[in-house]
Amino acid sequence: MNQFIRNLVLVVMLFSYPLTVLADATARPKANNKLGISKKTQEEKDNSIINKIFKGTYETSKVIENEDLDKIKLDIEELKNRKTGSNDSVGSNERILNQIKVLSEMKKDGILTNSEFNDKKKLLLDKLK
Repeated sequence: MNQFIRNLVLVVMLFSYPLTVLADATARPKANNKLGISKKTQEEKDNSIINKIFKGTYETSKVIENEDLDKIKLDIEELKNRKTGSNDSVGSNERILNQIKVLSEMKKDGILTNSEFNDKKKLLLDKLK
């Protein structure tokens, strides 16, 4: 009887081992990606901001300071509130063009989307005199 149990255990082990090997070779989605929908390419992973921060290759010089953003917001609000018949149109036109340049830099650096950039640019161009 003891020999029978040993042989039975041996047979069960021999049949169960190939099943675990086959199961290990089966590709499964990660726990947070059950459907496998959001697969990124290696290039997308390498160019992500998180990956650049971890590698230490993220350029902070491209980050626009909050002061610049606040100045742009104030200028936009001032332009919204200003009436169209002012005498300092040359100075305000230069300021508007500078703001558009800053907005284009923000779009190029990925801070603004194309639609956000176009909305703000249209608003600023409408204020040109």
